[in-house]
Amino acid sequence: MMLLLLFAFLAGIFTILSPCILPILPALLSGGVTGERKRPLGIVLGLIVSFTFFTLSLTAIVHATGLPANALRYAAIAMLILFGIIMIFPGLSAWFAKITSDIANWGQRLQKPRHEEGEKTRKESGFVSGVILGVALGLLWTPCAGPILAAITTLVATQSINFSAVLITLAYSIGAGIPMFLIIYGGNRVIRSSRFLSAHSEGLRQCFGGLMVLTAVAIALHWDMILQQKVAGLVPTALIEDNALVKSSLDKLQEGNAPASSNFVPDTISDFGKAPELTGIVNWINSPPLSLMQLEGKVVLIDFWTYSCINCLRTLPYLKRWYADYKDAGLVIIGVHTPEFAFEKDPKNVASAASRLGVDYPVAQDNDYKTWIAYRNHYWPAHYLIDKEGTLRMVHFGEGDYAGTENAIRELLGMPALNLQETSQVYRPLTQETYLGTARGKSYSAENEIQPGRIAQYAYSSPLKDGEVGLKGNWKVDAERIISAGNDSYLDLNFLGGEVYLVLSGSSRTPIQVVLDGHLAGEIKMDGNREYTVVSTTYGRHQISLKIPEGVSAYAFTFGDERKP
Repeated sequence: MMLLLLFAFLAGIFTILSPCILPILPALLSGGVTGERKRPLGIVLGLIVSFTFFTLSLTAIVHATGLPANALRYAAIAMLILFGIIMIFPGLSAWFAKITSDIANWGQRLQKPRHEEGEKTRKESGFVSGVILGVALGLLWTPCAGPILAAITTLVATQSINFSAVLITLAYSIGAGIPMFLIIYGGNRVIRSSRFLSAHSEGLRQCFGGLMVLTAVAIALHWDMILQQKVAGLVPTALIEDNALVKSSLDKLQEGNAPASSNFVPDTISDFGKAPELTGIVNWINSPPLSLMQLEGKVVLIDFWTYSCINCLRTLPYLKRWYADYKDAGLVIIGVHTPEFAFEKDPKNVASAASRLGVDYPVAQDNDYKTWIAYRNHYWPAHYLIDKEGTLRMVHFGEGDYAGTENAIRELLGMPALNLQETSQVYRPLTQETYLGTARGKSYSAENEIQPGRIAQYAYSSPLKDGEVGLKGNWKVDAERIISAGNDSYLDLNFLGGEVYLVLSGSSRTPIQVVLDGHLAGEIKMDGNREYTVVSTTYGRHQISLKIPEGVSAYAFTFGDERKP
């Protein structure tokens, strides 16, 4: 149990590295604008308590009250809008400060004489307002669903919550709260320590209030999911939960619901018995109701997913391509949408997400986890491949091994397997995202001895190895970026792929010169702080050299191949 608590805590901490943090990041940063020192702590405590409570009890609340699944979510969105409006208008800020001060005053009078109030009460009022905001964020935050959260969600859906589930959820929430607190507290410290920002704190507060309103509107319209989809392939997800010890502990937590992996070896084609029937489906999208019995004679791929799951979003391009390529040959893909959060049960939300994501194969809403339990599934995403006789033949958990899954589909359809050359053309490897700051920059040439935080002259002479970065000229290397400190500063990279993108900031009238494999390939004209396309060329091993003007900052390279799905 202690091991599972530790990994739940670590999984929460690593959530900060995933796209799931992006929708509430503006609200967290806004929390650092006000001067009350205890407000960051209030926000994080409110978020931890709210997320833990509603993760474990929201389904029961909805069932007991008859409220729509989205009701509390929209209430939280309204609360976030209210906070933003209060920050924008000073009169409302004073009104809200009085209300929270009265609440804090009441608590203080229970403990101290009236003459000892004052500054203490002001700080407590900031704490109270922070708690209220944190409660709203806890309702809105939808973290990426790894095995630990999947196990908790299953226990909640099947009304099998135990004390261990409560402790694990709390450990996860506390782990996630620590980096969030650092974000809020850091913003608070920066503003308070800067004379310029302190002098313009009211205008800054109003700007962040507007940002908070926009954030709430984006969440209400599900634009946050679009953002997560756009960056799903750019931001690595934590792998802290994906190990045998965690899986074994989760199996014990869910006694009586042994994982399907106990009956077969994933990613191998074999005979695993009759596939469980689809059961308890409350709604169908893109199709009339289907059953495996009526689909005999077809090869069926069951994909357990949920539309807020980043890992699921990463697999969708492959599923959509398989459906387009093989549906006429007899492949049926059924996306069994099993919700992680209550708002994902709403048929309108799921239908909208499927349309937005371009999912045109049948989607079955498994709101009560009936099919999930029938398959004894524990993961988002999970793929179950069923042959024409209705026999379960292969299972894959999570992302990856797309070539193996496609060849299994082809085998069950009676088609020849892709040969190595065909497979490599579809699933060609790419250089991984390459960060340039010292915090995550691990790809520098061995000849570049990085000197963090100060301007230094760099050079290298040996050829760059696969995926290696080389600096020449004067550079300042910070935690998140590198900054050109001269007009003869070069950033070189050896990469595998066909497309290269680079996040840049700063301004320069001099364009960035791009040399590809020793030949001038173009230039980049700076027009803002954003990601730029550096080169688009044929897939293969290449080297680029960028001449970066003084004052321009570079953050991270990402790579693409237009022939990938």
